[in-house]
This record gives sequence, structure tokens and C-alpha cells, in this order.
Amino acid sequence: MKTELSMYKNPDSKARCMAVYESALACWPVPYEQLDVSTRFGSTHVIACGPDQAPPLMLLHGNWATATMWSSIIAELSCEFRTYAIDQIDGVGKSIPTRIPTSRSEYAEWLLDVCDQLRLHQADFMGLSYGGFLATNFALYAPGQVKRLVLLCPAIPNFGPPTSQWAIHGMPLILFPSQWTGRWLIEGLSVKGYRFNDLEANLLIASAIGLRSRIPFRPVFTNEEFRDLKVPVCLLIGEREVLYEAGLAVDRAQQLIPHIETAIIPDAGHMLTTDQPEEVIKRVMMFLQKFIFQF
Repeated sequence: MKTELSMYKNPDSKARCMAVYESALACWPVPYEQLDVSTRFGSTHVIACGPDQAPPLMLLHGNWATATMWSSIIAELSCEFRTYAIDQIDGVGKSIPTRIPTSRSEYAEWLLDVCDQLRLHQADFMGLSYGGFLATNFALYAPGQVKRLVLLCPAIPNFGPPTSQWAIHGMPLILFPSQWTGRWLIEGLSVKGYRFNDLEANLLIASAIGLRSRIPFRPVFTNEEFRDLKVPVCLLIGEREVLYEAGLAVDRAQQLIPHIETAIIPDAGHMLTTDQPEEVIKRVMMFLQKFIFQF
């Protein structure tokens, strides 16, 4: 029997994260199923919504977040799609790793196992921040598995150097994790700032404090790899993005990726689905519905 690993510093950290996770599920706006699927890296937890026979859409959350971060747009997505919001294997949430992927190919193999267990031969993939990196990596590794790719402020270094605002708001939490530095991070990531009753923000803070490591695996893709992306890509970036300068990132993506649609979302930062959920869902659905009947 493989030994279960914990991504948490201690049991108290896990208990705090799970308490906020369950509170977020209690506010989930549509009916859902909780699934646990076996992979070579351990058990992966999935929140599934929408009609069983609808086209599948895989949702990959950002670093320090969980599958519950999609609550602001899940109702609209699950009207048209069978959505699968995944707790990443190397983060907090309800997934239980037995070993952690250590390379790009292993992260792709993990997602391939998830798709196999869910009996999905092809799906759309949408990722926010670090989830955008994971989705892009999977599309390059297993292009036949990915129909379309939606990237929300993806954590992809090729799109530009970090802004000074990322250093100001992000590094304190990485170096000195606390409630204060967590709230300071939210002030930099979201144009709405920190709000006491925001479950997504509180779970992100609890997760970042409770994680054993706050540095995700994120190597740089080559320019040639981007040019080899054959699937349609939708890229949305907030005008006040902190990972990179929004305009520079859009220009860079348009130069590198052959089949891409881009937009800069006004009055939004890195937490796109929190800052402008209506605008995000409108643009995502316009992109996905272009091909929805081609399954």
C-alpha cells in the first residue's frame, strides 16, 4: 500500500483549509457530485456538475486555491457543459497524493490518468493562473485529448517578466506566511481587495499559510512549443495583472500561438473570476459556443 502524503504543514492547517472548503461547497450555486479518481500519483478529487451527456470541460484552479474557486462562474458553465473542477494533486484541497509529479511529463500523466478514469477521450480545458500552465502543458503533451484551451491570466513566464507589484504583494507571503501577508497578497491580486466574508480569498490565505511549500513547479515553455499548439486558444488577462504587463503578454501570445483569441478585461486583476465574473463568463462562452455542436 502506498503511503499518503500531506501537502499541509500540520493537521491544524489542514483542518482550517477543509473548514473553509466545506463552507465554499455549502454556497456552491448548482447541484454537484464529488468524485475521487485514482491516478498513479494518488487520489484526485473532482467536483462534477452539469448534464451527464453535455460536452466535458475540465477546470484547473490557480496556485494556493482549490476547485471551489470556480463558484462564481460554475452555474453558467454547467448549463452547457459537464464540468469537472479538479483539486490539483500538488496543492491543498481534497486530493490525496502518494507521490508528487516532478516534471512536465509527470504533471501531464497525472491529468491523463484523471481523464482516463473519467472516461473522457477529449475535452475542453480551462485554467486560471497556475492552472493555465498545467492546461497548456497538457495540451502540448497530449494534443488529441484537448479540444480547446481557455487561459485566464495564465502563470506562463514566456508572456513577460513579473511586475514590481507582484514582488511587493507576493513575496512577503512566500517569505513570511501569515494572515497579514495573505491579506496583503489579495490586495495586489484583486481590484476588489480583501473582504472579510470572501470565501475564495480566505481559502487562498489559509492554503498559502498551511502549505508545506508555496513555490509551484513551473518551467518555461519554448517558443517552438507554443507555435506547435494546434488547438484554438482563448486568452483573457485583467488590465491590472501583476504577473506581467497585460498588453505585453497579449502581444507576446499573439506572436507565439497560431490560433488564439485574446482580450484584456477592464477593471480586473489576477483574480479574474472574482473581479469580473460576468465579463469572463460572457467571453468564455462566446469562445466555446463557436464549436459546441462539433462534438
